[in-house]
Amino acid sequence: MEREQAIIMLHIKMQALFRILATKKLKQFSASDNHHNVMAKRQTYILRNINSKLEKENAMVAKADKGKACVIIYTDKYNKKSTTSLMRTTFKNLKKFHYNMATLL
Repeated sequence: MEREQAIIMLHIKMQALFRILATKKLKQFSASDNHHNVMAKRQTYILRNINSKLEKENAMVAKADKGKACVIIYTDKYNKKSTTSLMRTTFKNLKKFHYNMATLL
């Protein structure tokens, strides 16, 4: 979740690349010798259990509206809230969009 929060702060064109890189690093970590210690195995077991329960209940972990907290919310409720929020927001068309690659990294 922290990985995704950091990635969504990047420019939209850079997000996919960083998701791929982060996934590769996580796979390397899980395949390393560190994974075989007791604490890592316990944490992996807990994370798999949490993911399984979230999937079973059709829920997800999301960043809270305010503060640095996260919440567990049903996926359909999250989608409804997101749609409602987007419908209420007024958008402005930009004449031109400029960005500097140095500021993205």
